[in-house]
Order: sequence, then C-alpha cells, then structure tokens
Amino acid sequence: MRKITVVVLMLFTALSYAQDIKLNGTVSAQNNQIKNVANPTEAQDAVTKSFMETLIADLQAQIEEINLNIDNDEDGYTENQGDCDDTNASINSSAGELEGDGIDNDCDGEIDEYDGENGISIFDPNPDVFVNPVSNESELELMLSNAQELLTSYSFLILTSEIASDNSLKGGESANDLLGLYNIENFTHTASNYPVKEIWDFMYAGYNRASYAYLKGREISNVSQSYLAEALFLKSFYAYNLVEWFGNYLQIFEYDPNNSPILNGNNGNTRNELLEQIAADLEYAISISENFGVTSSGRSIITKNAMLAYLSKTFAKLGNNSAAINRIDQIIASGQHSLATNYETVFDDQPSISSVFDIDCTDAFGASFACILCSQGNIMVGFNGIRNYVGPIYNSGFSFNIPTNESYNSFESGDIRRDVAILDIVAWAEATGATYAEGFQHTGFFNNKYLPVQGNTRAGDINLTNPNDIKVVRYAELLLLRSELSLRSGDYSEALRYLNLVRTRAGLSNISNSNNLMNDIIQERRSEFMGEGKRFFDLVHFGIATQNLPNFIYGRNEVFPIPQYFIDLVGGLIPQNPGY
Repeated sequence: MRKITVVVLMLFTALSYAQDIKLNGTVSAQNNQIKNVANPTEAQDAVTKSFMETLIADLQAQIEEINLNIDNDEDGYTENQGDCDDTNASINSSAGELEGDGIDNDCDGEIDEYDGENGISIFDPNPDVFVNPVSNESELELMLSNAQELLTSYSFLILTSEIASDNSLKGGESANDLLGLYNIENFTHTASNYPVKEIWDFMYAGYNRASYAYLKGREISNVSQSYLAEALFLKSFYAYNLVEWFGNYLQIFEYDPNNSPILNGNNGNTRNELLEQIAADLEYAISISENFGVTSSGRSIITKNAMLAYLSKTFAKLGNNSAAINRIDQIIASGQHSLATNYETVFDDQPSISSVFDIDCTDAFGASFACILCSQGNIMVGFNGIRNYVGPIYNSGFSFNIPTNESYNSFESGDIRRDVAILDIVAWAEATGATYAEGFQHTGFFNNKYLPVQGNTRAGDINLTNPNDIKVVRYAELLLLRSELSLRSGDYSEALRYLNLVRTRAGLSNISNSNNLMNDIIQERRSEFMGEGKRFFDLVHFGIATQNLPNFIYGRNEVFPIPQYFIDLVGGLIPQNPGY
C-alpha cells in the first residue's frame, strides 16, 4: 500500500505528550515564525504549542486528502472516486455485485443485491454437483441422479404438514425440542422459522438441480429424449411443492458460465401462472414419454402415470376440472393401478399396484444431524418413533408427530384404516408387555404408517436412515380427487361411485344418498390419508382451515413464509407472502 507518511506526525505525537515546552525564541505575530529571542515567557510557550498543533492538524488533513486520491490497489478508482475498499482491486464502484459472498462489491452501500441479470449462488447441500458441466449423457444421468437424491427430503414435508394440521401435535421431548415445529403447530411461525427454511431450501435445490439437468441436457447433441422427460418431471415435482407450500418461487430458465442459476423474477406472475408453467412442463414430458419412454436415473421409479397424476393435481389447482378428470381417466384406463385388497400392505417398502408414485428410501447410506434432510432414508420415521421403546416389532424414536385423540376418534366404526394409521400404544403395551416413555404432548397414539421397525440396517444415525418408502401419490388419492371433480362438475352419481370404491376397500358401507357429499369426500380423504401429509392442504383447499385450526389466520396461513434470508439474497426479486 502506498500511503504518504510525514515526520510531523512524530512531532504531533511528541507535542501531545509533552508536559513543558522550552523554546529558544519568541513567536512573531507578523509571520508566525519562531525568532531567536532569549528567555521566552510561559505565555509565549503556550502560543507556540497551540500554533504547532494547529499546523500539524492541517498537514494531517492534507495528507489524508492526498491519500484519498491515490489508487492504492491500482484498479482505476480512488476512494474519492467511489472505491470502498482500496486494498482490493475487485471492489470498486464499477464492479459487478457477486451475490452470496457477503461483500458490497460495487460500493453502493448494499450487500448482495440481486437484479436477476446474473448468476447467483443459492443453497445446495452439495454445491460440488455443479462443478462439472453436463456435456454428455453420462454426466446428464449423474445430474439427474443428484436431482433424485433430494426427493427423500419430502418426508420432512409430510412430518411438518401433519403437525400444521388438526391430525397431530408436535410432540418430542419438550416444547423446545424443535421449537420451530411447535411454532408451526400454533401458527406463530415467522419468515425465519428453521423447518420452513429447510423445506424451501431442499425443494428449491431440487428444482435447481432438475432445471440444470433439463437445460443442459437438451443442448447435448442427439441426447436420449427419455432423460429430458425425467428432468421435466423432477423439475415439476419440486416446483409443485414450492407452489403448494409457499405460493411462489423464482423460475430458472438459464445459467451463467459458472453454472449458477439466473433467477427469473416473477414480474407479477401469479400462482396460477406458475401452475400453468408446471402443467406445460408435464405435458411436454408426457409427450416425450409416449414416444421415447422416461428414464429413472435414481432409485425412485418415474412413469407416465406419475406425470399424469401430477398433471391432474395441477389442473385441479387451476380449477380446470375437465382437464384434470381427463388425465385421471387416462391413469384408470391404463389398468396399471388398483386399490390394494389388503389396506395393511399399502405401506410395505416396495412399489405396489396401489401406488402411482413412491419415493425410494434406503438405510444403506449413513446420515447425521449435520444435514438431516440430506439423508437417503426416511427421516420422518425416526422422528415418529415411540420414545424409549422396548418390545416387539418396533424400534425406538423421538415421539414427534403425535396423533390427537380427535384424530383417532374421527374414523367411522368398523373402518379398518384406523389401526393401520394409528397405533394405540397403551393397548399395544398391555398386549405385548412393551415399555415406553411418554414425551411432550403424549396422547397414547403414534403414526403407525411410518414407524421404525426392527430388522433394518439403518447405517449412520439409526433415527435418520429408516428405509420406509414414501407413498407420495396413491391410486386412492386419484379416485377421491375424481369424486370431488365429478361433484364440482355436477355429476353426483359419478362422485358417489368413486367415493364408494375407496370406502368399500376400507370395510365401510356405500353411501347412496348424502345431504353434503363434499363433506363426505373431505372426511374420506382424512381417513384414507391420515399421517400422509395431505390434511393441512385439504383444510386450506376446502376453505375449512379456520373452523378446524384455532390459531389459523385467514389471509396469512394458507401458505408459509418465503424465508427472509432468500428474499434478502435476491434483493427483493420475490415478494414476501402477506402477513409475514
């Protein structure tokens, strides 16, 4: 660094500490010079000291001004020309802002502002997946596998949404055990809520990986189109969840030379416009699969019917009932799916005819609390587990996601689904001699569909690597959606037909006439999908959240807040949801 230093600074220091100044002369008022006059008075000494201090201060100010006009880092800008760090040549008033580095690169007084014109570094649990470009099919397949890798984080979405609903309480060891979930249960969560941040981060990271795979994959000469179908489905899956949870997200249509995404501001895009983009991507993926098939580069199997299922759900959200019905009917007509005869086998760890889309979970890879959602196992299972359990069948867990008494009693008499969905631990302990501990908000019930069972490897932290597959879209969901859409379209008999298909499998009698068939459909959905993460969104969708959730605020809690850190990162390119 080139700075001007002057000897007078040493003199200034000496004057500052001097107790007595003895000068051999006097001060001339005419020219402020020290004359050779002997025996100066004390007053003259004081005048001389004051004069010297003023002189040195003036010199120091001039020196500082000179320094401000020196380009110390040789970047072409001085401090007077707007260089806020003259020791770093990459920082000046003409530099581009580098998002995510925590530095005011362009010296405008703001850190990491984003204008949507350049690439930006966003969260990814393993940023190294973007180090190598996707330039051939092998690299594309690897990137698609990386995009699939984040699917298992969906189990945390199920856990959280169940706690947000009237199905479950937070549970755990105490109120402070994962306090963020307790805040969600009570609807006191904010834009800095940790579970909400985790859900956004992993869904958006998955969307980013899948978008990258698609955009780079289509640039590969003679690429197998089936890879693009897979990429489009994965992109749509993550985007659908972002809309369902947050009502908004920033789309990605291009990347910079460093493989960082260029985020597309919503520019007034509505929720429906985002859903329309999801529908367009799924329709294109389906058309590809009809001609070229669809790959499954990870463990989870992707099919045309899985794409049709999400397309029907997307059209339903858009209110396009006829289009949604058409896609469901295509799945029914394919003959590839049906209701399992035995409801108890629905949640076996293998894909079955009753599931349209499963997420494969494995206990073969380790996991830790350093990155819970990175686990390739089903983390919800360990969290749902019975606290300090000793006995047959089950393994111990953390006693979160506790079903309420009202949930248990909501099933109709004779409904075989109740005991599959909810474990009565008191009755179980009496029958088997098992022992357990009561956690926070203990009700005596546990989510039996996703409990840890004995006999699995569970590498790493055993509570994070349970291999229970996630039943994301079951055939029963499509039948009940078909029933709802038929009713909305005015076809009462058809609505009854699809509803009764599900009821019959549950051991219940048919409904032949109803004063409020929509309420029957809502209740059937609750019983069929208890513990599967659909109830909260049903309460919102059917407009009955305020009736069933005491702390729910209409106009606010229909969606969750976009994490504030992300809004700050992108310079407000995406607005916060109302009420947060």
